[in-house]
Amino acid sequence: MNVRKLKTLSEAEATRRRAITGLHNLGMDDDADRIDGLSTREYAAEKGFEIVENPTRRNRRMARPSKSRAELEAEVEELQAENEELQGQLDDISDILGPDEEDEDED
Repeated sequence: MNVRKLKTLSEAEATRRRAITGLHNLGMDDDADRIDGLSTREYAAEKGFEIVENPTRRNRRMARPSKSRAELEAEVEELQAENEELQGQLDDISDILGPDEEDEDED
């Protein structure tokens, strides 16, 4: 079973650089120099990597940090206070406009 590994160009370059460093660390300078002489695409072809542009498997959104219970309760309190203020403004506007139709029917 020959499954090709998918890598972006930058991932393949990072892999190539790690290989060069590792070979130098092992004292395999000739092999390190040979790989250093390869382009990233040549190295990928040699190692069986497939270079892909914007793979969908990596296109995930980061999860948003969740709010704590205390933060949510504080937000609810702020929204309730804002709602009360806006309801008060609506009541004031209603008073200025005069009695509503329900009040007129009672007369």
